[in-house]
Amino acid sequence: MNKGKCVNKDLSPRGGFECQCQRGYSGEACEKDVDECQEAGVCKNGGTCRNTIGSFLCVCPAMYDGINCEMRRGRCSISSCLNAGTCHQKTLSLYQCACPPGYTGSECGENIDDCINHKCQNGGTCFDGLEKYTCKCPPGLEGGHCSKDIDECQTPGICRNGGTCQNTYGGFNCVCVNGWNGDNCEHNIDDCVTATCGPGSTCIDQVGTYICLCPPGKIGLLCHMDDGCLKNQCHPEATCDTDPSSHRIFCRCQPGYTGATCYEDLDECNLGPSPCEHHGQCVNTEGSFLCRCPLGYTGTRCETDQNECHSNPCFNGASCLDLLGRFECECTPGFEGVFCEREVSKCLSSPCVNGGNCTDLLNDFHCSCHPGFQGHRCETDVDECSSSPCQHSGVCVDHPGFFTCECLSGFTGQLCEENIDECISQPCHNGATCQDQLNGFQCLCEPGITGATCDTNIDECSSDPCIQGRCIDLVNSFQCSCDPGYSGNIGKYS
Repeated sequence: MNKGKCVNKDLSPRGGFECQCQRGYSGEACEKDVDECQEAGVCKNGGTCRNTIGSFLCVCPAMYDGINCEMRRGRCSISSCLNAGTCHQKTLSLYQCACPPGYTGSECGENIDDCINHKCQNGGTCFDGLEKYTCKCPPGLEGGHCSKDIDECQTPGICRNGGTCQNTYGGFNCVCVNGWNGDNCEHNIDDCVTATCGPGSTCIDQVGTYICLCPPGKIGLLCHMDDGCLKNQCHPEATCDTDPSSHRIFCRCQPGYTGATCYEDLDECNLGPSPCEHHGQCVNTEGSFLCRCPLGYTGTRCETDQNECHSNPCFNGASCLDLLGRFECECTPGFEGVFCEREVSKCLSSPCVNGGNCTDLLNDFHCSCHPGFQGHRCETDVDECSSSPCQHSGVCVDHPGFFTCECLSGFTGQLCEENIDECISQPCHNGATCQDQLNGFQCLCEPGITGATCDTNIDECSSDPCIQGRCIDLVNSFQCSCDPGYSGNIGKYS
């Protein structure tokens, strides 16, 4: 029926046929209409489902359309789909949002509830996330689905006051020692609840036990016995006590006294070996004793070696050596005296030589040397020639404390630094110009003059320049006195 397809089942042992129904129908002969509206979420976005024969119809709200009301009316825009959804324009007036994983809804604005099919175990609470969920586990459990038991006994100190931890699934138990209870053995059991302290006493709770504070006139662990010390005869500073087994009273004497009632003075000096050490003299006193100590000892029993160095008697960094009844100071270098109070002068032995001046220092001295000497004691003659102080190849001669320069010819001065000016004595004559030179001079003679000092007039007549006459020598010139009948500078024929 309803366009179902009949399929022969001859291949099966029983034979027969079956109907393959069209969508919207069911039953052996496809005779039943399927109510699609019973399926959740057939019509989306608030659409109303109406069943029809073989199908269904969604009545959509005004803004939606489509078989399942899955499309919105309008056109795609930037803000059409939320959470990075993709807008697809289905028709000119309808669009649909393709949502990314984890989101649903016409605008992809709804986070899919992943907790619908969660696997949180043991009472774990599911918290929805984006395309995932997390399980918040109850105390004692952990893991992604709260399936793993936490061993609380691994937590240090979870059971207090000596309790022993026993792990259980999802929890733990503490086995407490005597006197404690509670989940973590944190409560001290009040033992006074079952205490048997006597009437009028006060019970003080402790751990696993209690103490009874007795009222006046009662003694004993439970304050059940009468106090015989109410009428005691002990010394006021002694302590009256009762023997717990015989219940008899007795006096515990204060130091320095003895006797049944502790009124007799105890002579500590004659009890046995002297209480005073290091041969101190013991003197008995009322209720005590005192020790007269020998020199070098102190203390109630002369037990302490008296430290004579305690007052720091040594000066200038000296070390104090404590001895029996006295002390000695070990002075640092440069000091002397019982207390190392005097500085030793290092200049008394005149350590500086070659006229050096000595200055006393702390455990040392300083020599101020005269020029030409050096060294801690000015013992070294300085070689002033080592720096080659003489100039112009002068020869340096070292002396104790000084040097001299032997200059080459032409130089003078302490360091041979001056060139001797041989022109100062004006050795050039006849108006010549003197030029100073190294270890000498040169005269630049006027014309007609010659000689080392320009003292010789050149004889221009030596070459017999006058032909017919007599030559008269002049300065830088000559004159011809012509014979009769001749004239001219050189006596030419007239």
